[in-house]
Amino acid sequence: MLAACGGGGTTTGTETPSSGGSGTGGTIPAGTGSTGSTTGGTTTTPTTPTVPAATVTITAQPINVSTSAGGDASFSVSASSTDSLSYQWLRDGVAIAGATASTFVAKAVQSADSGAKFSVVVKTAATSVTSSQAALTVTMASMTAYPIMFVTSVPALGFANQMNTFGNHGSGVTDAIAGGDLYVRYPDGTLRNLTKEAGWGVDSGGIQGGAKAISVRQPAMHWDGKKALFSMMVGGATARYQVPTRNWQMYEVTGLGKGEKAVITKVANQPATYNNISPIYGSDDNVLFISDAPLFGMTATYPQLDEYEAVATNTGVWKLNVSTGKVTQLEHSPSGVFDLFLDSYGRVLFTKWDHLKRDQEADIDRYQGGVYGTIDYESETSTKTKAYPRKDASGKLIADTKGVLYDVFPEARHLQDPTRDPNEPLHDYNQFMLWQVNEDGSDEETINHVGRHEFGGSYNAGVFLNDPNLSDAFPSFGANVSMRGTFRPDAGMFQMREDINRPGTYLGTYSMEFARQTSGRIVEFSMPPGKNPEDVAVTDYTNATLDADPYGSAARLATMTGHYRNPLRLTDDSILVSHTPEYRVNNANSPYRFLLKKLVPNPFGKDMIAGPSLTGGIVKNILYWTDEATPRQYLGPLNEHDSVEVRSRPRPVSRKMTVADVEKKVLTEEGVNETELRTWLQSKNLALIVTRNVTTRDRADVSQPYNLRVPGGVQNVPKSGAVYDIAGLQIFQGDLTRGYGNGAAKGRRVYARPVHNSTVHTDVESWYPTGGQPGTVQIGKDGSTAAFVPAGRALSWQLTSPTGKPVVRERIWVSFAPGEIRTCASCHGINKQTINGLTEPKNPPEALRDLMRTWKTRK
Repeated sequence: MLAACGGGGTTTGTETPSSGGSGTGGTIPAGTGSTGSTTGGTTTTPTTPTVPAATVTITAQPINVSTSAGGDASFSVSASSTDSLSYQWLRDGVAIAGATASTFVAKAVQSADSGAKFSVVVKTAATSVTSSQAALTVTMASMTAYPIMFVTSVPALGFANQMNTFGNHGSGVTDAIAGGDLYVRYPDGTLRNLTKEAGWGVDSGGIQGGAKAISVRQPAMHWDGKKALFSMMVGGATARYQVPTRNWQMYEVTGLGKGEKAVITKVANQPATYNNISPIYGSDDNVLFISDAPLFGMTATYPQLDEYEAVATNTGVWKLNVSTGKVTQLEHSPSGVFDLFLDSYGRVLFTKWDHLKRDQEADIDRYQGGVYGTIDYESETSTKTKAYPRKDASGKLIADTKGVLYDVFPEARHLQDPTRDPNEPLHDYNQFMLWQVNEDGSDEETINHVGRHEFGGSYNAGVFLNDPNLSDAFPSFGANVSMRGTFRPDAGMFQMREDINRPGTYLGTYSMEFARQTSGRIVEFSMPPGKNPEDVAVTDYTNATLDADPYGSAARLATMTGHYRNPLRLTDDSILVSHTPEYRVNNANSPYRFLLKKLVPNPFGKDMIAGPSLTGGIVKNILYWTDEATPRQYLGPLNEHDSVEVRSRPRPVSRKMTVADVEKKVLTEEGVNETELRTWLQSKNLALIVTRNVTTRDRADVSQPYNLRVPGGVQNVPKSGAVYDIAGLQIFQGDLTRGYGNGAAKGRRVYARPVHNSTVHTDVESWYPTGGQPGTVQIGKDGSTAAFVPAGRALSWQLTSPTGKPVVRERIWVSFAPGEIRTCASCHGINKQTINGLTEPKNPPEALRDLMRTWKTRK
């Protein structure tokens, strides 16, 4: 039903228990009756002994509608009575033939229809009441060069709603309210409901339940512009207390041109019982997507729980080979990834939630009287819990009084943690960053190795309190200094898309993590491959004043023009967004309603603001069952979001794993055949990671030690003060062995353990020295390291002293592809130079040479 929010602006819908009939369509007859408002009704008086006449109560009045010329306009009413109801719609006080349902749809309205007023008479056998009038406004369509595909969704407040930043694949009846659709808007302003045309969806006024009820999200166009992938969840409750079994699955739609028939087909061979979202076409037409399918098929770990709220999250980026039906995981993320996009350079881009820290739920249980019921499982494949002794064989404290393991990586996050080093500050990390990975799962990193030092966000105090060289200060150099301070640690960038007209330039949404439905301000930056992170500069299109009141409690400022999301640069060089004028946080008192609009210059400022609605709004009468006695109702404009331009674009060239020239030369000198080594790694489900000189560190990172020395070997000491000896690289893997609910709750959180053998990595430990720190390889005299590591799962690491004390820690999780041979030239990478002016090390890593000699004798 195509219609709009009233009065030329957003109209807030109502949500009340109600009943209602299904909608019918019709044409608009010329009206000649009164245009005045009619209210109230007449009541017949019985002349025989009294039986009170059943009353009619209108529980939801028709609302004003604004739509583009050629579009449809939907008017709905909800009423209740103890008797059966009938309806008669009026235009300007004159009855409309055939308009006898609770919803009336005026088809293909024109500019001459603008100003018409619609009301409805609701009757029982003895009583009638006339609704208030709703006005129709018809506007000229805002033109676009190509059709726009987008989805609608029912506004909701659920914690796991699809509009939220994380955990947004929920299937609960209030998290994903059925009633949305997949639409195309053509350049002349006409709208096409593709899902309805293909036989999906429940009409306005019907109960959103059963086999046709749907929610939709995240369409992505094929390279030829003739078909698209999207995710759809089918089903809904048909009665009170029902909890439907449903999940997000991938579909493909064809027949997008005018006059064609929409056909929707479910993608074959996808993980059938899990949530698969954000599907995109790969450069080879295979399907890349995000899923909550369990890591390595370990069903005992499902669902994976994030590192913050311990709520269900996805497990990372996956790939479906459409020819063979094989599904593989390309990237493992402990707290989830979001918003896939394949750019013109062949990079798979996504937002990743970096939340590497110790278990806060366990800390709350221990020190704050929490009731999370934290426990440990024997292994990732076991469902048995395990209580550990308080101390290990060496007398080191490892578990609390309930036998729950203390975290060992990274630093402590709670003051009362008995394993805390008092010379270290407490550590808490939270950041949503833009990442990249190749289509074969190799080379995962933040885009161009840009991090918080360039973009801003999380700040970390100097890791050793007694070292005045270390601080949380961000550098004063770099192109983004002025913008960096506007990025908060509890926020990040989402929905990043490449500018269709400027390859290597990306637009996205900067949003806080809670109560904003992944909306905020629109940002842009240029980052083609090879651009140095220090040269990145973020541009703000919409006013950032919104972030001055992050919790929406202050009075509105003139500069607070609402919330924006899903920016899309169109071929005509305009920017399309989903916009709500609501400036506060999303809640029952200030609900968000997103409509598609183009950004236009602000006549009172230098920023951009939202222009007129492209659709006029799409109003729908939504009824859905919960555990309440009557169906809940939402009557109002649906959210419009996840827009894409229906057009072709060049197919990118796939990027594949390679070996850096320096390391390739070492392999050649040692007589190692690269193909043979890679094949062996793949057979063992391993990757090879190499560094050249870990004593060199980028000049931007001064929160961790940079005066580093390998005993008897290389050193880099750019400043006077404490010098730190480093001897080992300790590597951790994210084991899914942490649980809650005393073992009764489903799902697992990662727990950092030194790398070790497992059912899917059977030959890891033998490649590490015995008798010392577990999971640790020695740093070479030249500062280099080389190690075989488990592939396909999240890893992190730290540099340690000769006694095993942590010195420099990684702050994020990274995964590697089977067979990948990956080089990081220095610890944390060097953008342009170190503090003392050194550039990226080029030394042939002796640690790699030593490992290859050992491998040749053992392979």
